[in-house]
Amino acid sequence: MSLTLVIGNKNYSSWSMRPWVLLKQFGIAFEEIMLKFESAEWSDRIASLAPTKRVPTLWDGEPGAGTSIAVWETIAIIEYIADRFPQHDIWPKDAAARAMARAIAAEMHAGFQSLRSNMPMNIRSHYPGKGMLPGVAGDTARVESIWRAARERFGSRTEAPFLFGQFCAADAMFAPVVMRFATYKPPLCTASLRYCEVVKAAPGVAAWIAEARRETEFVGFDEPYATPAPPATPPA
Repeated sequence: MSLTLVIGNKNYSSWSMRPWVLLKQFGIAFEEIMLKFESAEWSDRIASLAPTKRVPTLWDGEPGAGTSIAVWETIAIIEYIADRFPQHDIWPKDAAARAMARAIAAEMHAGFQSLRSNMPMNIRSHYPGKGMLPGVAGDTARVESIWRAARERFGSRTEAPFLFGQFCAADAMFAPVVMRFATYKPPLCTASLRYCEVVKAAPGVAAWIAEARRETEFVGFDEPYATPAPPATPPA
């Protein structure tokens, strides 16, 4: 069966980004269905393509068909990919590294609410200093602590520059955080800045960024810091 990933806007949809870049990075073939937020196509198709009416959803087989496999929730999608393609090191081979990678991926999935709320992913925009509230500062410090611990314990064993050496699911999970840091420019240590540059240069991530920057849709919910457009001048 063939894979299809249902996603939202590349500029905004952090959860869609994670499995998309993972598949791209490992060269796993898949089709993409993009349902843009607040669009007529979203309203018309989301119920038939996503059991939870949210993105991302991965289909193995014909999307929406009763005989196909649907997988939703990013962690579940990643685990399905790992099971489906055991020839790829979606998770680190080393048992201790794999345990930590899964733990920090789950923490990313469930936590960091202040960071998510106050620094929504918006790849094509730049808002240095915006959203840096106390809770966000705490979340940012925790992210840096995670990255440092993974690199020091596992990543530094090899020449490869990612959290556990080679790119894996944990890096995909943190890729949208890297996007946020690029947009809002919170203070980061040198090692974190270096890791951010490495992630942005990864082929799967770079491909997503390039496509996100070409989008022109404006979704107000994800644009809390956008300057409101001036009111239209009434006709004379």
